[in-house]
Amino acid sequence: MPHEPFTLKLTARQAQALRALARDEDLPPEVYAAEVLAKHLYHAYTPDVARRAEARPDDDNDRP
Repeated sequence: MPHEPFTLKLTARQAQALRALARDEDLPPEVYAAEVLAKHLYHAYTPDVARRAEARPDDDNDRP
């Protein structure tokens, strides 16, 4: 699976929280954010979600 870069746009409070949580884990904020996102996606991408995504036209599945 290829890696795809992306940019997060966070509010000041979200950025502050990200830095604090990352510091608690002794990780750079970028690494912590990627780990949290990966865990969320793993749990959120259920078979039902996958079926709904497959049922949509291809152009809807490729949105950035």
